[in-house]
Amino acid sequence: MGLQNSADDVAVEAAVAAFADGWHTPHPHAWDDLLADEVKLVQPLLRNRVGRHALAEEYGRLIELVPDLKGQVTRWTADGRTVRISLLLTGTLGRLPLHLEITDQLTLDDEGRITCRRAKFNPFPAVALLARQPALWRHWWHSGVGPMLTRRKFLPHDLERIPTASLVRALALGGLFLAASAWLASFLSDGPRGE
Repeated sequence: MGLQNSADDVAVEAAVAAFADGWHTPHPHAWDDLLADEVKLVQPLLRNRVGRHALAEEYGRLIELVPDLKGQVTRWTADGRTVRISLLLTGTLGRLPLHLEITDQLTLDDEGRITCRRAKFNPFPAVALLARQPALWRHWWHSGVGPMLTRRKFLPHDLERIPTASLVRALALGGLFLAASAWLASFLSDGPRGE
Protein backbone atom coordinates (compact mmCIF):
# COMPACT_ATOMS: atom_id res chain seq x y z
CA MET A 1 0.00 0.00 0.00
CA GLY A 2 2.78 2.44 0.86
CA LEU A 3 4.52 1.73 -2.44
CA GLN A 4 1.31 2.44 -4.36
CA ASN A 5 0.80 5.75 -2.56
CA SER A 6 4.40 6.72 -3.23
CA ALA A 7 3.96 5.92 -6.93
CA ASP A 8 0.78 8.00 -7.02
CA ASP A 9 2.57 10.92 -5.35
CA VAL A 10 5.41 10.80 -7.88
CA ALA A 11 2.97 10.61 -10.83
CA VAL A 12 0.89 13.50 -9.48
CA GLU A 13 3.91 15.72 -8.81
CA ALA A 14 5.29 14.99 -12.29
CA ALA A 15 1.92 15.80 -13.90
CA VAL A 16 1.61 19.09 -11.99
CA ALA A 17 5.17 20.07 -12.95
CA ALA A 18 4.53 19.25 -16.64
CA PHE A 19 1.21 21.13 -16.55
CA ALA A 20 2.91 24.20 -15.03
CA ASP A 21 5.81 24.01 -17.53
CA GLY A 22 3.33 24.04 -20.41
CA TRP A 23 1.89 27.33 -19.13
CA HIS A 24 5.32 29.04 -18.87
CA THR A 25 5.56 29.15 -22.67
CA PRO A 26 2.17 27.96 -23.89
CA HIS A 27 1.60 26.70 -27.41
CA PRO A 28 -1.11 24.37 -28.73
CA HIS A 29 0.98 21.19 -28.27
CA ALA A 30 2.68 22.09 -24.98
CA TRP A 31 0.74 19.39 -23.11
CA ASP A 32 0.72 16.58 -25.72
CA ASP A 33 3.07 14.34 -23.69
CA LEU A 34 0.88 14.78 -20.62
CA LEU A 35 -2.43 13.85 -22.27
CA ALA A 36 -3.90 10.41 -22.94
CA ASP A 37 -4.90 9.93 -26.60
CA GLU A 38 -8.62 9.98 -25.77
CA VAL A 39 -8.57 12.63 -23.05
CA LYS A 40 -12.05 13.97 -22.21
CA LEU A 41 -12.24 17.78 -22.09
CA VAL A 42 -15.01 19.63 -20.25
CA GLN A 43 -15.02 23.44 -20.05
CA PRO A 44 -17.60 26.20 -19.55
CA LEU A 45 -19.04 27.75 -22.73
CA LEU A 46 -17.62 25.03 -24.95
CA ARG A 47 -18.88 21.65 -26.09
CA ASN A 48 -17.29 18.61 -24.48
CA ARG A 49 -14.48 17.31 -26.67
CA VAL A 50 -12.34 14.17 -26.78
CA GLY A 51 -8.70 13.78 -27.81
CA ARG A 52 -5.43 15.65 -27.46
CA HIS A 53 -5.99 17.21 -30.91
CA ALA A 54 -9.10 18.89 -29.45
CA LEU A 55 -7.09 20.53 -26.67
CA ALA A 56 -4.49 21.69 -29.20
CA GLU A 57 -7.26 23.28 -31.31
CA GLU A 58 -8.87 25.03 -28.35
CA TYR A 59 -5.57 26.35 -27.00
CA GLY A 60 -4.52 27.38 -30.51
CA ARG A 61 -7.66 29.52 -30.74
CA LEU A 62 -7.09 30.98 -27.29
CA ILE A 63 -3.43 31.82 -27.98
CA GLU A 64 -4.42 33.42 -31.30
CA LEU A 65 -6.79 35.70 -29.38
CA VAL A 66 -4.34 36.38 -26.50
CA PRO A 67 -0.82 35.93 -28.00
CA ASP A 68 1.04 36.84 -24.78
CA LEU A 69 -1.01 34.43 -22.64
CA LYS A 70 0.83 32.88 -19.69
CA GLY A 71 -0.33 30.76 -16.79
CA GLN A 72 0.94 30.33 -13.25
CA VAL A 73 -0.05 27.49 -10.93
CA THR A 74 -0.99 29.15 -7.65
CA ARG A 75 -1.83 26.00 -5.68
CA TRP A 76 -2.80 22.37 -6.13
CA THR A 77 -4.16 19.44 -4.17
CA ALA A 78 -4.48 15.75 -4.95
CA ASP A 79 -6.74 12.94 -3.86
CA GLY A 80 -5.20 9.78 -5.25
CA ARG A 81 -4.94 10.35 -8.99
CA THR A 82 -7.40 13.24 -9.06
CA VAL A 83 -5.61 16.59 -9.05
CA ARG A 84 -7.12 20.05 -8.61
CA ILE A 85 -4.94 22.86 -9.89
CA SER A 86 -5.61 26.57 -9.40
CA LEU A 87 -4.17 28.60 -12.23
CA LEU A 88 -3.90 32.33 -12.89
CA LEU A 89 -3.89 33.21 -16.59
CA THR A 90 -2.54 36.60 -17.58
CA GLY A 91 -2.14 38.30 -20.91
CA THR A 92 -3.42 41.16 -23.01
CA LEU A 93 -6.88 40.94 -24.53
CA GLY A 94 -6.96 43.64 -27.18
CA ARG A 95 -5.39 46.60 -25.38
CA LEU A 96 -6.38 45.62 -21.83
CA PRO A 97 -4.76 43.29 -19.29
CA LEU A 98 -6.51 39.97 -18.71
CA HIS A 99 -6.45 38.14 -15.37
CA LEU A 100 -8.46 34.93 -15.28
CA GLU A 101 -8.55 32.41 -12.43
CA ILE A 102 -9.19 28.82 -13.47
CA THR A 103 -9.50 25.58 -11.54
CA ASP A 104 -8.61 22.47 -13.49
CA GLN A 105 -9.54 19.05 -12.19
CA LEU A 106 -7.32 16.42 -13.81
CA THR A 107 -7.83 12.68 -13.64
CA LEU A 108 -4.65 10.68 -14.21
CA ASP A 109 -4.27 7.13 -15.47
CA ASP A 110 -1.73 4.58 -14.19
CA GLU A 111 0.98 6.11 -16.40
CA GLY A 112 0.37 9.62 -15.04
CA ARG A 113 -1.37 10.87 -18.19
CA ILE A 114 -4.49 13.01 -18.07
CA THR A 115 -7.63 11.07 -19.04
CA CYS A 116 -10.08 13.83 -18.12
CA ARG A 117 -9.73 17.60 -17.70
CA ARG A 118 -12.60 19.59 -16.19
CA ALA A 119 -12.04 23.33 -16.16
CA LYS A 120 -14.05 25.73 -14.03
CA PHE A 121 -13.83 29.49 -14.23
CA ASN A 122 -15.87 32.66 -14.24
CA PRO A 123 -15.82 34.00 -17.82
CA PHE A 124 -17.20 37.42 -16.78
CA PRO A 125 -13.81 39.23 -16.56
CA ALA A 126 -12.94 38.23 -20.13
CA VAL A 127 -16.45 39.04 -21.40
CA ALA A 128 -16.27 42.45 -19.69
CA LEU A 129 -12.93 43.20 -21.39
CA LEU A 130 -14.37 42.20 -24.76
CA ALA A 131 -17.48 44.32 -24.24
CA ARG A 132 -15.30 47.39 -23.65
CA GLN A 133 -13.40 46.91 -26.95
CA PRO A 134 -15.70 46.81 -30.00
CA ALA A 135 -12.66 46.91 -32.30
CA LEU A 136 -11.70 43.48 -30.95
CA TRP A 137 -15.09 41.80 -31.61
CA ARG A 138 -14.28 40.75 -35.17
CA HIS A 139 -10.96 39.17 -34.17
CA TRP A 140 -12.68 37.45 -31.22
CA TRP A 141 -15.44 36.11 -33.49
CA HIS A 142 -12.97 34.76 -36.07
CA SER A 143 -10.80 33.15 -33.39
CA GLY A 144 -13.63 30.75 -32.51
CA VAL A 145 -13.14 31.31 -28.79
CA GLY A 146 -16.55 32.95 -28.52
CA PRO A 147 -19.16 31.58 -26.13
CA MET A 148 -21.95 31.07 -28.65
CA LEU A 149 -22.55 27.35 -28.23
CA THR A 150 -24.69 27.16 -31.36
CA ARG A 151 -21.96 28.70 -33.49
CA ARG A 152 -19.32 26.47 -31.90
CA LYS A 153 -21.27 23.40 -33.01
CA PHE A 154 -20.51 24.25 -36.62
CA LEU A 155 -16.85 25.20 -36.43
CA PRO A 156 -14.75 22.86 -38.63
CA HIS A 157 -13.29 20.88 -35.70
CA ASP A 158 -16.75 19.98 -34.44
CA LEU A 159 -18.32 18.81 -37.69
CA GLU A 160 -17.88 15.18 -36.67
CA ARG A 161 -19.85 15.88 -33.48
CA ILE A 162 -22.94 17.56 -34.98
CA PRO A 163 -26.03 15.88 -33.49
CA THR A 164 -27.39 14.71 -36.84
CA ALA A 165 -30.80 13.46 -35.63
CA SER A 166 -31.47 16.68 -33.71
CA LEU A 167 -30.33 18.79 -36.64
CA VAL A 168 -32.61 16.91 -39.09
CA ARG A 169 -35.58 17.26 -36.71
CA ALA A 170 -34.95 20.99 -36.30
CA LEU A 171 -34.69 21.51 -40.07
CA ALA A 172 -37.86 19.48 -40.69
CA LEU A 173 -39.83 21.42 -38.06
CA GLY A 174 -38.48 24.69 -39.47
CA GLY A 175 -39.58 23.70 -42.99
CA LEU A 176 -43.01 22.67 -41.72
CA PHE A 177 -43.36 25.98 -39.86
CA LEU A 178 -42.39 27.97 -42.98
CA ALA A 179 -44.86 26.00 -45.15
CA ALA A 180 -47.67 26.51 -42.62
CA SER A 181 -46.84 30.22 -42.36
CA ALA A 182 -46.92 30.60 -46.16
CA TRP A 183 -50.27 28.77 -46.37
CA LEU A 184 -51.76 30.88 -43.56
CA ALA A 185 -50.54 34.12 -45.14
CA SER A 186 -52.03 33.06 -48.47
CA PHE A 187 -55.31 32.06 -46.83
CA LEU A 188 -55.62 35.35 -44.93
CA SER A 189 -54.81 37.51 -47.96
CA ASP A 190 -57.15 35.67 -50.39
CA GLY A 191 -59.85 34.68 -47.89
CA PRO A 192 -61.69 31.37 -47.99
CA ARG A 193 -62.53 30.17 -51.47
CA GLY A 194 -66.00 29.00 -52.16
CA GLU A 195 -68.10 28.29 -55.20
